Amino acid sequence: MKLLEAGELLNAWEAGLNQPLLQKALILLAAASPGAASESLARMTVGRRDQCLLELREGLFGPRLENVAVCPECGERVEWENHTAEFLAPQAEREAAQDEFELQTGEFILRFRLPNSLDIDAVVDRAGSGDAERLLLSRCVLEARQSGSPCGFDSLPDEVLHELSEQLETLDPLADLRIGLHCPVCSHDWVVVFDIASFLWKEIDDWAGRMLRDVSELAAAYGWSEAEILGISPVRRQLYLGMLAR
Repeated sequence: MKLLEAGELLNAWEAGLNQPLLQKALILLAAASPGAASESLARMTVGRRDQCLLELREGLFGPRLENVAVCPECGERVEWENHTAEFLAPQAEREAAQDEFELQTGEFILRFRLPNSLDIDAVVDRAGSGDAERLLLSRCVLEARQSGSPCGFDSLPDEVLHELSEQLETLDPLADLRIGLHCPVCSHDWVVVFDIASFLWKEIDDWAGRMLRDVSELAAAYGWSEAEILGISPVRRQLYLGMLAR
């Protein structure tokens, strides 16, 4: 992943405004992967995509991930902290070069692949329903055989689809990150889903707002262009802003 300069990150942020979250993530990946075809980025497995976003986030803002959740029992705000390395380690253990997998259960043999961003986009409008999961699985199954003979996806029993779903989670651990939390007030334990795309975009959105205010202030004071200001190191920008505040 290419470490984005301030101007490049602002351009990516601007391009992602008013876009759905999935498109925002792909725009960031495209900016950090010069020369990569947009189709190839969209066809990356969800886990591999989120691995790249974690690596990009680490390069932009460091390895510490700090967030706040609300206890569903008592409403207490609970702060939690993780490091990118905690999530990247299990993903690195997966065989990255393998594109297809096989599941044999009972009389059924499935050949399948892992979900990618195109699959998620196809089911996003049905999120939260069993229909969405079934459609996602149908897109990932490349071939199904029952007792050696080809069979259609609709003929697969629920228990086979359940095993397939578990296999997808095992093979692509970053695709569905869940973090266990504990409330210090009421001792309630619960699990939250961590979405790196949403988390990173919020950070970039906040950063862009601060950066544009800094550019406006420095341009008004010194007559510098946006490109000149963005070309100054963050430390020197803050020093110049500090001089204006005196």
